[in-house]
Amino acid sequence: MIGLIITLLALILVGSLIYYFRFFNKEKPKVGVKRNNFSEYVKDYAELKLYWTSIAFITVGIVVLIAIGIIELVFD
Repeated sequence: MIGLIITLLALILVGSLIYYFRFFNKEKPKVGVKRNNFSEYVKDYAELKLYWTSIAFITVGIVVLIAIGIIELVFD
């Protein structure tokens, strides 16, 4: 159980660090902007994917930690 909690805390930390260092005080990455080069479309898509992945890491980590806390309270 301790290993799972440590893993979830690491997941939250990684998601928070990605979000803080790449996207904090910036606007959400845009997709669908007309570009001259196809590689710029791929770069835009990768930035958006990284943005949503960092948000998902934080959300999943917090939700599962809350679920573990509730389960521990109910069954102990």
